[in-house]
Amino acid sequence: MLCAVEHQATTDSIDAPLPIDTICAVSVHAPAVSELVLTVRSSIDGSERSVVAESRSDESGTWRASLPARAGDRYWLTADGIGPLVDPSAHDVVMEGGRPLGVVRGSPWPKQTSLGGHHPYPVIYEMHVRGFARTFAGAIERLPHLASLGVQVIELMPVHPFDDDGNYWGYMPVVWGAVHRPYASEPDDAPAELAAFVRAAHELGIEVWLDVVFNHTGEGSADRPSWTLRGLDDAHAYRRRPDGGYADDSGCGNDIDPADEHVRRLVLEALDRYADLGIDGFRFDLASLLTRDGGALVRRIGDWADVRRVSLVAEPWDLAAYEVGPRFPDGRWAQWNDRFRDDVRGFLRSEPGLVPNMIQRVTGSPELFGGHAWRSVGFVTAHDGLTMHDLTTITSDRHRSWDCGPELRPQQIANAFALLLMSAGAAMFVMGDEMARTQDGHDNPYDVDGPLTWLDWSRLGQWEDLCETVRRLIALRQLADPTHVVCYGVRGGPDISYESRTLAWSTGALYIIANLWWEPLEFTVQRPGPWDLAVATGSDTRWSGPDTVMAAPRSVTVLVHQGVPHDRRHPVQPGG
Repeated sequence: MLCAVEHQATTDSIDAPLPIDTICAVSVHAPAVSELVLTVRSSIDGSERSVVAESRSDESGTWRASLPARAGDRYWLTADGIGPLVDPSAHDVVMEGGRPLGVVRGSPWPKQTSLGGHHPYPVIYEMHVRGFARTFAGAIERLPHLASLGVQVIELMPVHPFDDDGNYWGYMPVVWGAVHRPYASEPDDAPAELAAFVRAAHELGIEVWLDVVFNHTGEGSADRPSWTLRGLDDAHAYRRRPDGGYADDSGCGNDIDPADEHVRRLVLEALDRYADLGIDGFRFDLASLLTRDGGALVRRIGDWADVRRVSLVAEPWDLAAYEVGPRFPDGRWAQWNDRFRDDVRGFLRSEPGLVPNMIQRVTGSPELFGGHAWRSVGFVTAHDGLTMHDLTTITSDRHRSWDCGPELRPQQIANAFALLLMSAGAAMFVMGDEMARTQDGHDNPYDVDGPLTWLDWSRLGQWEDLCETVRRLIALRQLADPTHVVCYGVRGGPDISYESRTLAWSTGALYIIANLWWEPLEFTVQRPGPWDLAVATGSDTRWSGPDTVMAAPRSVTVLVHQGVPHDRRHPVQPGG
């Protein structure tokens, strides 16, 4: 199960030279193994001690063993001569010599309360810890920037332990219930540093979610070394094809079997540990793979989340399944909405025939989520794919992107933010999009750990106007009513003809005008005013009459009702 923290203040009974203060105890499911050995290696002198585990007599396949140990000692398992293997329930893992080993913790798992409430339609900032600020401690120093923007949720890319050799993003977990040591300035207690980051975010009113990867493990394909589950319970932990080989609908070499009760226990154990650190929600990578049991596991996770009061978000697709909308088997989960991404990108580059789809997207995709806009997580960019800046530098049908040229680039990026933040549902963007972060057109830098993928904070000053536009849009978003969105056209109802590139809509105290045509167009504001012009991405946008707006080409305009007090229209700085 784990190397438990059982402080003994005893003396080593097997001739080790220094005092022992902890018991390393494991409880492991390995039903096909005939002998399991626990080994502990001293962090002081490198000496090793081993013990043969005892198998329970109930034929459950559970093995138990314990040894005296010190905090920082390495430990591992050997199953029928195969090893070293990592305890699947390890609290701490380190890579040594190209292989993972468990680490004995010297203190209890930290406990941190959650924020205590959830933003119903949050603005989510997808963040890579190392790319953002190298460590959790470094990220704490940058939190005021996110608070000044108005970000409501930070979604951390995976923090499970992983081998970072050729793996920057972290989607190849060694175990599920620990924290990646290199993300901590003090690696011996990475969970405590993550808890401190969560606490600092909560003090600014920001939730913290984790991107979790339970659909596969970093053991990869069958020809790679056994690190943990493969050596302990290969027959049950992973799904199989009819020919006996690993199913690989994750594209990462293996798929876990969500129907296996011991896999389910490991998943819920990991979620509990992270929730104990104060984590407020979870985004599940390739969540559709967790439904291969008919949905029992995701419904159990939903029940667990109700008790722990955390948010759940699914990435509801994989290489063999697409479950966006009602196909996903638990309506308590929100979902990444790739239809939003694709349609908004196409609309931004003035593709024809998209206005009917855009009516769905700005209203929360009711054809997918039945009028429950909170279940739609809209996004234009994510970690995999082009950044918002790079969508304006490359012309690609695959990415639905367009090189609009340097003169139009700031306006097009602002348009993307306006469409994202003025639509019903949750809204997510990637770290640095607010300062036009670029990856020089690289669309899949999963293995690049360097300046290409790190946030260049000098761009904050270079793109100050964009950052201020994002700040204003997030503040105005609080005046919207995602439950009541009405769509209009230039005059009258929406123009849904094939050549139309225009749409307007009202929500709460806002009226939004999107002119993605390449010439200025005069829009009649079709809700009673009076109105003020709050944001115009096109510099030539202006009032042309008491209730008409001349919208600049390829622009988005946001009007705010004059009945809204001015202090509700502008961002509030932290501490303000």
